[in-house]
Amino acid sequence: MLKKLLVVLLVACSFGCHKNQQQSACGTGQVCTTIYASVIIIFHDKDGQLLSVNDFSAINQRTHLALDIKSNSPYATGIYGSRTVASDDMRDQFSTEGDDILITATNPATKQTKSIVLKISGGCNCHVENLSGVYTLTFD
Repeated sequence: MLKKLLVVLLVACSFGCHKNQQQSACGTGQVCTTIYASVIIIFHDKDGQLLSVNDFSAINQRTHLALDIKSNSPYATGIYGSRTVASDDMRDQFSTEGDDILITATNPATKQTKSIVLKISGGCNCHVENLSGVYTLTFD
């Protein structure tokens, strides 16, 4: 009886996993979670206060193209003092191995411009991911 129950559970799990498979951008089936991932950067002034920046840009150093933040992204508008750099609906703008993204912004009060680099992957992966680089940019 226990063997039959285990077989039934195994078959049920197999069908459950099959239903959760998604076609990736590369055309191979893979099991992906339904979470929505994004990479967000937070801006601070020298006192640690959140800062709304001017002249924000995010440039993919592999393609030399500005990242196209989709207006229908749930996180496109962001939170005060932060900007979305990448989200799952932008996976096709990144390589699977990851691309260096040059992020530049200006402090409107001091006119100081600073840049940082994040390495972000996407492509055939289920979700975008920050592979390296800090999530905050602090102005002097």
